[in-house]
Amino acid sequence: MHAYRGKTTVLWLRSKVLDHERLMSIVGDMALLSSLGLRLVVLFDAHDSHNNPISSAQITAEQLLNITAEIGQRRYAMEAMFSQGITNSPMHGANVNVVSGNFISARPAGVVDGVDLMAQGRVRRVNHLAIREQLDNQNLVLIPPLGYSITGDILYLSPDNLVVEVAKHLNADKVVIVGDNPHPSTDGQKEMSLDALKGAISQLNESSSGLLELKVAHNASMAGIPRCHIIDGHEDGALLSELFTRDGVGTLVARDSYDTFRKARANDISGIAALLKPLEDQQILVKRDQETLENDIGHYLVNERDGMIIGCAAVFPLNEHIAEIASLAVHPDYQKGGRGNALLNAAEREARQLQLKEIFVLTTQTEHWFIERGFRAATVQDLPENKQRLYNIERNSKVYIKSLVS
Repeated sequence: MHAYRGKTTVLWLRSKVLDHERLMSIVGDMALLSSLGLRLVVLFDAHDSHNNPISSAQITAEQLLNITAEIGQRRYAMEAMFSQGITNSPMHGANVNVVSGNFISARPAGVVDGVDLMAQGRVRRVNHLAIREQLDNQNLVLIPPLGYSITGDILYLSPDNLVVEVAKHLNADKVVIVGDNPHPSTDGQKEMSLDALKGAISQLNESSSGLLELKVAHNASMAGIPRCHIIDGHEDGALLSELFTRDGVGTLVARDSYDTFRKARANDISGIAALLKPLEDQQILVKRDQETLENDIGHYLVNERDGMIIGCAAVFPLNEHIAEIASLAVHPDYQKGGRGNALLNAAEREARQLQLKEIFVLTTQTEHWFIERGFRAATVQDLPENKQRLYNIERNSKVYIKSLVS
């Protein structure tokens, strides 16, 4: 929660989640996010733009009148929902101020492929300074899919283009698309790199569920937005679950590395200590105090997931020939995802880069795990003399060695 305070998030509410019942639930979640210090900018669809995006369709004056009427109803419905405060309701005491206005300047789309698009518009300018001022005042900014031209005309702006433009001009930290379940279109992937997203989009046809959401996430990522989330708005609490759990419930497209294996740094010490403590308390690992971790931090590798250390391992070279692999640990919530293997592989790569020939481990309870990964049983006498002198007879750890020479 502290990590998100003061961050700017652009939410796009798709048509399918704008019915009264679903909207009530989502508004309650947005009110909670606002109370936790997120700076929220909320965009929403016109009535017929969910399955039939009209970014390149002709819009007559009569159609625009119907669209603006529908947009007005949705805007005022949301403002009314944010104004609720009856006792025992999720909105009790929320006090969310909603601001909307002429933040978006537009120009006519003109004639495309010989067709005059009439009231169809394109974003000309986003008044990001005015929006930021409202966010600074702790207001929620509501932006309908409309823009205003220098001639005073109202123009329809396709939400899929508008959300990217708004996020880009605000340098938003996140875009969250609340629409269809994205997993059928991403083979159930919860996290995707930009390259993986491009590959998924190329495999879909125009009628695929969630395709438009995936395209918008791609465009927002290309515009520099660090993280884009696509969630199923029909799932109660999905917005909060996506943002406040590390694994989420939707699909995350991250420009940065959301889940990485890297060399440890000094500010990782507390995270490593928290990871090792339960195993030390169970006497599975040797207890290491803060000073020892500080001195040895350069030997550690970590698996970081969204800012949390969920795995670690240490490589201690004892001479030019052999190194000890120690403090191999994975957070209990992630122990079935192959991270132990990944950490061991990272440790082996580190040892090979140091041109070492062997690695060894001392273990009291995980001997079979290491045997399955190519380690062979050995004796204390097979260890370097400096390690033999430090061997703890009371722990009676078993020794396993693995050759790095193919």
